[in-house]
Amino acid sequence: MAARVPVSRVIHTIHAVADIHTARALYQDALGGLVFAENYFPAEDRDAALLYVTDHMVEPMAPRRTDDLTKPFARQFARIGQAFHSFEIKVADGKAASAAFREAGYTVAADYGVFFFVKPESTGGVLLEVCELPMPNDPWERGNWNPAVGAGHHCTVTGLDHIGCVTADIETALRFFTEVVDGEVLEDARTELPQPARRVLLQVGDTRVAFVQPDDVAGGPLGAFLQSTQNGIYALVWKVADAGGAKAHFADKLKLRLTTQGCISPGFAIVPEDFLGARHEFV
Repeated sequence: MAARVPVSRVIHTIHAVADIHTARALYQDALGGLVFAENYFPAEDRDAALLYVTDHMVEPMAPRRTDDLTKPFARQFARIGQAFHSFEIKVADGKAASAAFREAGYTVAADYGVFFFVKPESTGGVLLEVCELPMPNDPWERGNWNPAVGAGHHCTVTGLDHIGCVTADIETALRFFTEVVDGEVLEDARTELPQPARRVLLQVGDTRVAFVQPDDVAGGPLGAFLQSTQNGIYALVWKVADAGGAKAHFADKLKLRLTTQGCISPGFAIVPEDFLGARHEFV
């Protein structure tokens, strides 16, 4: 078997949105997001903001013209709407990783050399971005980086617990993330949250990623997710220091609706419709 491709970190999760300014403000107000860069990518005619919520980077991204389906991101937005789009792993050599994935039979798309995407059918349902470059102005790359940048914010988020993905093909996901890249299985167990399922928790670079396959892939909240058009990322699950304080901040101050329905964690979530289609859970 070919050597596994080493992953040093999960760089960020991309959140596809209709309006970059609305998204940036929401992440700042709700989750204490620290915006450190904004950019425009002409090849895809889309805007992005780069921000940290404590130790995890989120990249809200918006097409400038949603009707220009000649552009890859506009096509993705037309397909999934406002939702989590993908997460990105960092590798040492993008061209070598792309060649290794292709040689192993995986489908690569939008290959710009230093970064590219692996299509969901290759990964068990998750759209994966792969990159060798640091993000512009990324404070993580500096010697004085401290993930406690959000300390004192009313949301009380202390860090990312894990990225939660829902799949109908967990074996393909495990094969890619543990045999093609160097992820490691931390836990493989049954769960009842929010319905009977197999849940495998992986360590991918510096980040924990859970894959959940419901017994009923057509029913319940996870089945409904799988039957919808999506790229596999169900939720970002955050750790909070004070659940009561976080709820007061979200519900009382910001008037965001909260729910425990459909949660893949034992905590609570902001209703996705109130967070531009993205599900954020808190434990």
